[in-house]
Amino acid sequence: MRRIKLIVQMLVAFIIATLAFSIFYEPHQESVRAQVKRQLSWVKQTASEVQGKKSTAASVETTTSATVPTGQLKITLLDVGQADAILLQDGKRNIMIDVGDSRKDKLGYGGRQALARSLAAAGVREGVDRINTVIITHHHGDHLGNIKWMAGKYRISNIYDNAMPNLNNMTSSWLNTELRAGHYHNRVLQAGDRVDFDKGYYLEVLAPGDFIPKAEYKNLNNTSIVMKLHYGSFTMLLTGDAEAPVEDLLQQRYGSALKADVLKVGHHGSRTSSIWRFVHEVKPKYALISCGPFEIYHHPNKDVLGRLEHLGARVLSTFDHGNIVVTTDGKKFSVATEK
Repeated sequence: MRRIKLIVQMLVAFIIATLAFSIFYEPHQESVRAQVKRQLSWVKQTASEVQGKKSTAASVETTTSATVPTGQLKITLLDVGQADAILLQDGKRNIMIDVGDSRKDKLGYGGRQALARSLAAAGVREGVDRINTVIITHHHGDHLGNIKWMAGKYRISNIYDNAMPNLNNMTSSWLNTELRAGHYHNRVLQAGDRVDFDKGYYLEVLAPGDFIPKAEYKNLNNTSIVMKLHYGSFTMLLTGDAEAPVEDLLQQRYGSALKADVLKVGHHGSRTSSIWRFVHEVKPKYALISCGPFEIYHHPNKDVLGRLEHLGARVLSTFDHGNIVVTTDGKKFSVATEK
């Protein structure tokens, strides 16, 4: 009888142990395996990205398939001090995203002369060459300050904006009046819009949009038009001065679709932007910052630099490197600097 009771107890113990193994151990084992796979994938990706960034001018392969345009696109982050001005040249047209500030800072950097010099260095001459389209990301002086002067000097036809003027800025008021009166061909850009330039070459507009609470727009930086540039398989994320609240909403809304080869860092590398979750989704190989001397605004912020570098980006700034030129054929890209 005791022997039978012992055998029954052993069988019950075995059944309980088997159930416990099935319920607790095996699922945990699978989650560990999945975590290891994710870590290995991340390590391989990081190693590949680092290998592609040994030299500033090294060629880097893009990672997605897309319609490849003919010819090359040159993207120049212009050295205009504490301001933003980006030039796109595809051999057929010149396009600008923001046009810098008309004023120099207190140390004498930037201003209209800096923009004219940087454009000339990129091959766009004042009074000779034409800039077909300008997109103003938002109505702050360091992004639209030169627009009135440029409209005449470079024969601009198309000016796109967010239709959210800065009532405290005379240039913004002038531009808003001109655009709303139809003196230039205008599009008001919002999330979901697309600006096509050629086959396989377009801008995808990600913000502003209804997913951003209107209260955030009290800060004009958060009205910035955020766009993803596509040229074949090459992508670049252009963020204007969008700050942390908008970046967080963007990463929630778009997730891994934010991934881009190059990031134009928001708000001149300020601590108000470039939050971890956002940069982690973008996963840029290069992070480009348009800024003036550190002494004035303390841009770029050291924590932002550390975050970008920790997440695998090679960081370059216009103050340190002058004009920063990204060249792509839609399959691979290279980055070169003026100094």
